Amino acid sequence: MALIIVPSLAFCHNEGQSRQSNHNDTINESFVADVDIYITAKPSEVQLFEGQKTAVYIYQAELIKGESSSLQEIPNSYLGPIIRVKPQQKIRVRFNNELSDESIIHWHGLHVPHEMDGHPMHVIKTGEQYIYEFVVDNRPGTYWFHPHPHGQTGPQVYNGLAGLFIVEGDRSDLPTMEYEVPFVIQDRRFDSSNQLVYLENNMMDKMIGFLGNEIIINGESNTSKTVNKGTYRFRVLNGSNSRIYKIAWSDGANLTIIGNDGGLLPKPSDRPYMMLAPGERIDVWRDFSSEETNQEISLNSLAFDNGTSMGMMGGGRRGGGMMRGGGMMGGQRQPFRFLYR
Repeated sequence: MALIIVPSLAFCHNEGQSRQSNHNDTINESFVADVDIYITAKPSEVQLFEGQKTAVYIYQAELIKGESSSLQEIPNSYLGPIIRVKPQQKIRVRFNNELSDESIIHWHGLHVPHEMDGHPMHVIKTGEQYIYEFVVDNRPGTYWFHPHPHGQTGPQVYNGLAGLFIVEGDRSDLPTMEYEVPFVIQDRRFDSSNQLVYLENNMMDKMIGFLGNEIIINGESNTSKTVNKGTYRFRVLNGSNSRIYKIAWSDGANLTIIGNDGGLLPKPSDRPYMMLAPGERIDVWRDFSSEETNQEISLNSLAFDNGTSMGMMGGGRRGGGMMRGGGMMGGQRQPFRFLYR
């Protein structure tokens, strides 16, 4: 069976404040980390479409200390990495900036001290390092991390800097391993040379929010996944800069939501659809065991009235035709496919 998943980022509030010169670049020797990771932000290129490669930004990561499962890649993706930790573990991240602009990492949803939160006042320049050291003080759930420099948060995330930060629990009744699937939804716009375009309309995009016309899932176009007859957990992140999604299963089944931004829910919640705002996360549970072999089910982005003069919203349209990625607009559906085997 194959799963087809169709596809803003209302980024964290980012006040303009002057940068402090004494950023944290020294390791605290008395802080004994359970997980220690190098993360470097740098330019790269990926083959998203036929023809010219696309210039992107990546987080290149290396595990220094910790279980091998503490640092994972999203397969075939320039996004990531996925950091997996447990409550009360001590985490050290050595962030290196190899971008041409200032940058810093914000741990979206995590309870950390001010100096470890990635505030714009703590940005570092090209060639500098920032040391994060904090204790995981969150409930088990799906969180994420992204840049947070003043005036550059949007473009840096848009170019690829985003990763999942998963706090694991001790529940033995939830899907794990291959049955736990990351799902990062992003809308993007490309020019004729396959290069990313951001704020093409400049002032209009800034006022109403930038919307892409291609849907990229986990850093890939035209995404589908073959799944087994079993139960899956999808950790879904809306990593788009501005777009809101109304997601629903193509076969009419309810979305079973087991978690959101704050972690696992007290009990599952069944919904016919779910609105997903930029930066928002949900954990979706789905049992495929009763589906027919070779059946195709999609996770669609439904059209809806956004309450503005722009009217209907959805995955987006490229010119007068359909997008290359998954998504929809004005009722034109282009889903993420789940294929059963």
